[in-house]
Amino acid sequence: MSSADWKLFAHALHFVTPKDIANYCPDDPGYPGYVREFTSILKSRRPPTSSNFELTETINLTLWGKAEEERAPERFRRFRIFTNAVAVMLYLSDEGPSETMPANYTAIALLDDAHALGDTELLSLLHPVFGELHRSTNNVLWGEDEKPFLTLGQLLLALMGHVPDADIQVWCDRLIAEESRSTRNNSTGEFLWTCTGFDQLHDRWKALVDLAFPTQTENESLLLLRAMLLA
Repeated sequence: MSSADWKLFAHALHFVTPKDIANYCPDDPGYPGYVREFTSILKSRRPPTSSNFELTETINLTLWGKAEEERAPERFRRFRIFTNAVAVMLYLSDEGPSETMPANYTAIALLDDAHALGDTELLSLLHPVFGELHRSTNNVLWGEDEKPFLTLGQLLLALMGHVPDADIQVWCDRLIAEESRSTRNNSTGEFLWTCTGFDQLHDRWKALVDLAFPTQTENESLLLLRAMLLA
């Protein structure tokens, strides 16, 4: 794990409260266990070293929440940043990523919530964190198919101004190269989005692409990528 991963975890802890955990853990029969696990993490201020059902179920179910429909959208987003910071630490633990926690879901949820909150400190942490996640996917069945999304996340952060002195062309070239190496058969000719079977949050990715990619620029790679990603 890198200092950025720990900084992400510490940042998430700083903004979440026991009340948030009680309010936003999924309301199903597993609720007491979900609250117990995440309250324990908050109190100890230490990440878990291995996954269990209560952790992964909370992380996964919270992804589908719609912050704008919550009574306190900011508090819900802070809770989801916390659950996804825990997901990052699980990815980078000795146990490695769970097959049920695709990296592109974790990445876009962190990006979306950080941007919605205007949390520039968090956004500045995500670029190196995504780099660590990119490396952590090597031993996972779906790893090669998720890597392009982490690279897209890094490119989006650079375009949004959260990566000082970023060489945009490097990230464009890397995204195109990784997409071409995807192990999934792309019979539709669609760029990137069919690389992974975990495709239920693609609308959130596309919304940030539309926001961050310029519509006018001398960089032809950016214009091409924007057109392909939003086709």
